[in-house]
Amino acid sequence: MNYESNTSLYRPRVTPVPGRLAGRNALITGAARGIGRAIAERFLQEHAAVAITDIDGEGAAAAAAELDCGGVALSWKLDVSNRAEVESVLDEAAARMGGVDILVNNAGVIVFGSLMECSIGDWERMMAVDLTGALHCTQVAARLMIGQGRGGRLIHIGSTASLLPTAKQAAYCVAKSGLRMLSKVAAMEFVKQGITSNLLCPEGAVTEINRELLSDPAVMGKLEATIPAGRMGTVEEIAALAAFVASSEADYITGAELVHDGGAVNGALWWR
Repeated sequence: MNYESNTSLYRPRVTPVPGRLAGRNALITGAARGIGRAIAERFLQEHAAVAITDIDGEGAAAAAAELDCGGVALSWKLDVSNRAEVESVLDEAAARMGGVDILVNNAGVIVFGSLMECSIGDWERMMAVDLTGALHCTQVAARLMIGQGRGGRLIHIGSTASLLPTAKQAAYCVAKSGLRMLSKVAAMEFVKQGITSNLLCPEGAVTEINRELLSDPAVMGKLEATIPAGRMGTVEEIAALAAFVASSEADYITGAELVHDGGAVNGALWWR
């Protein structure tokens, strides 16, 4: 008998709000697949214009073609660790779409390992993409938003690893913790210009980055046992939260950490 996890059995109950993001232009990094792609799809369903960017340029183009539902779905190859490339792509996207109103810092890499197992090369790669890459995009997008004079949204995809040390994710925890503070600093610096900055902290979802690992029933069962809700989240649920934060309904929310974890962080010591 094949094992089916609670996560695989769950079907997300989320409904896009057509028109909620109409007239807004979003740029999402790391959006060829996984969480970034789900956010791009949700934004398009809510009638935003979306620039799908990814270091995999062909994947970004394919996602834009597949997700285009009559709106504006554009794509660019983007290595967020390359400052010149970030400036070029964001400036071109702004010119093509008529500005950038929403930035989603989603691009990230993870190399699993303990602190002692982490090589300097792996450390530098994760910092360059997960933290410095987000800094590049935040600075350039904020410059554009301030120049436009109509406010904006900075949405950073963190992790519960932003909040708690996590086994075999030493460098990732440090990078995501840095992203947490970047979001808070941006919130304070840009609030007068009507630009909000918020961090989403998902426990995670099954994506290409972890699908092979989580296909092991023993691994998935052990993980689900640590989550009070008994399952992982889905990319659709994370995208729904991103769409809310991007909307005018969240005008008064900035500097927040929106934890999306089925109670995992709160339940860390809730063992009996």
